[in-house]
Amino acid sequence: MKNHRRAALAAAAIAICLVSTGASAASCFSQADVSAAKVRELQTRLMVATLRCRASGFNILASYNAFVGNAKPAIVAANEQLKAHFAAGGPVAGQRDYDRYTTTLANAYGAADTGPESCAEAANLAAEASLAKGDLTAFAARTIPVATLPASVCSSSDGVVLAAK
Repeated sequence: MKNHRRAALAAAAIAICLVSTGASAASCFSQADVSAAKVRELQTRLMVATLRCRASGFNILASYNAFVGNAKPAIVAANEQLKAHFAAGGPVAGQRDYDRYTTTLANAYGAADTGPESCAEAANLAAEASLAKGDLTAFAARTIPVATLPASVCSSSDGVVLAAK
């Protein structure tokens, strides 16, 4: 539970950093963008945990690699969705903002504690995600209840903002 609390604090820190960067992707995020962001955030969380664990002497690379191998189409689709969202701000600004977004996610997850318990938790999460296969979006939605976004979420009907992060 302690790790979940830290993850929530990290997500809050990410949100603050993203909002303070003044990302040019000022348009709100559609539900498809939010779903893609949750997949990207899950992948980033697992990737960074794998790197942290390996550097600390806990090798969970096999679990992460199985996840990426099984989920590659969903991961690629999520990244393409996010890149398209950010590209609406222009090709140069969009790429810059996408890079800033993904780097900020990685940096926030990089600050988490690393030890036997957190590494085992990450390996188990990667194994569960690997089994999700074609339903990674639903799995990510359960794992990342609120996506970390640099802008608000649009309403589905008229573009009016329903919620801000």
